[in-house]
Amino acid sequence: MATILIVDDEPVILDVFRRFLEGDGRRLLLAGSVREALAIAAEAREIDVAIIDKNLGDGSGLDVARGLKAVKPDAEVILVTGYASIDSAIAAVQIGAYDYVTKPVSDYDALNLKVQNAIDKGRMRREQRDLVARLMESESLHRGVFETSSDPILLVDVDSGRIGDANPAAERLYGEPRERLRERCYGELQPPGKDGEVATLPAPGARSLPARHRRPDGSELPVELTAGELRLQDRSLRVLSIRDVSERERAEEARRALEQNLRQAQKMEAVGRLAGGVAHDFSNVLAVILGYSELLMRDLPAGDARSRESAEGIVEAAHRAAGVTRQLLTLSRKKLLRPEVLSLNKVVQDLGKLLARAIGERIELTTRLQDGLWPVLADADQLAQVLLNLAVNARDAMPDGGPLAIETANVELSEPPRDLPIPAGRYVSLAVRDGGCGMTEEVRSRIFDPFFTTKETGTGLGLATVYGIVRQAGGAIRVDSEPGQGATFTAFLPVGAEQGGRAHVPVAAAAPRGLGEVVVLAEDEDALRVLLGRVLAGSGYEVVAGRNGAEALQAARERGGRVDLLLADLVMPRMTGAELAHALQGEQPAMKVLFMTGHTEDALVEDRLRDGDVELIQKPFTSEILLGHVRRLLGPAKASA
Repeated sequence: MATILIVDDEPVILDVFRRFLEGDGRRLLLAGSVREALAIAAEAREIDVAIIDKNLGDGSGLDVARGLKAVKPDAEVILVTGYASIDSAIAAVQIGAYDYVTKPVSDYDALNLKVQNAIDKGRMRREQRDLVARLMESESLHRGVFETSSDPILLVDVDSGRIGDANPAAERLYGEPRERLRERCYGELQPPGKDGEVATLPAPGARSLPARHRRPDGSELPVELTAGELRLQDRSLRVLSIRDVSERERAEEARRALEQNLRQAQKMEAVGRLAGGVAHDFSNVLAVILGYSELLMRDLPAGDARSRESAEGIVEAAHRAAGVTRQLLTLSRKKLLRPEVLSLNKVVQDLGKLLARAIGERIELTTRLQDGLWPVLADADQLAQVLLNLAVNARDAMPDGGPLAIETANVELSEPPRDLPIPAGRYVSLAVRDGGCGMTEEVRSRIFDPFFTTKETGTGLGLATVYGIVRQAGGAIRVDSEPGQGATFTAFLPVGAEQGGRAHVPVAAAAPRGLGEVVVLAEDEDALRVLLGRVLAGSGYEVVAGRNGAEALQAARERGGRVDLLLADLVMPRMTGAELAHALQGEQPAMKVLFMTGHTEDALVEDRLRDGDVELIQKPFTSEILLGHVRRLLGPAKASA
């Protein structure tokens, strides 16, 4: 609370001063004479500001000011005079007044501001004096705080800019003993090109001022400066408390990078959604093109080689377009995972050029592929992802280059391995061996954990993805490594025949004909629905068709009787394929289901695909592939001639 003494011999003026200056936590003392003012000055514990009329009835206000200064030297005096003159200004200076105002006072807001400024000045002077007094009175205490502070502190001479002292924390920060630091000027801590900052010390009272300092070895570090002022008898020192914010700056950079990655991920998600939608619609069109091209080729006379060549060109172009569609589905992460019996050796061979580009020229790649390798049941694209991720991981373990070997082998386990969650049986192994830095037991135990990484820029998802794909295929993966001895990742994949896998139906295989089985067809793409109806009817099946799930359900009920198979698109208006299957199987429990889709994200459908009565075919597909799926679901029949 600030105490203000107001001295004037006119009660009305005293009251006006009181009304304008009271409040804001102030304590007002009023005096109407020199005698009363001096008595109050002697008795009051403290007086911050005194507003004194120069001419009082029983004496001069200058006497009051001198008497006040004698007992309260920190009090600031504002002299009130009847008129402004050189004499008034001189008188104010002689008594050490803070300011003076003329009567009558016309701007009390300005007076109030002067009073507050005087209060602030007195407080700052007392704080400054107290600080200097404490430092001067207790050198041991000052030195103790200075020496033990965890923050680096520099004492810089304001006039010369030379560093007067540095504490041990500053020695550690700058990597120099204080004797060397005392030989430097503060400007030498500034990086080159900061001439504008060299000549200027941070002002007293500065808080968390960002700056960059330079160590003697030339390295730069970001710091924050807090500045204070220390006045000694013959000089003024700037007290600089310095905080190294390198870690915070790195964290901020990492945060900005994460935000950028998030924005990129959101952009790619939007692109992926667009790509998925385009691929879905494009798949319907391609299915129609492929289907009618095959029908055209089937109906062409055997001797019409030119027309057959043209039709084959259409089919070939459609297959190339289907490849583009698959790439779009991969981008959108909506590609259907469809395991098939395949050769792991072929996957390695087909990926050769891509692997070479991914690992670079400094890596020496060798492959040892076993002849007569057993087939495996897996998704070819997913196996390629496993191989690519393992190769890239090996590359990163050898920044200076080195050997990378990829091996395949037939493995027969007579009993379940203790370290792998797989049963005994026949497996195909894929081993990726590098000559890198190896890993410790601690790292090896966490190597497949999602988001665990030993790389500065890694995501921790590459090897976690490998683990997930291998486990989804019914296999397991082992890692063998010691520090400095490289690493070997070995994936064990079940042999396809032992998993009861469905062999891939070749495009050119002749599909068995139907035996009059009833197929309910639901497809909202008109051209594709008509084509599928022709293909099925032409192969010996009875077709009941609808433009959507609701129409197909109604048509099946109106026909009555047994339904052997439902062929339905997953995504349709009014009623989806999954909803139609649920409704029909309640009435036709023996009915088989074949879904068609450009992609799928339906977890319920994925669960049902594990049943033997449900399959899913990805658009675009050929007539032979469709008929092969249909016949496999319905059971054996005589092959067409």
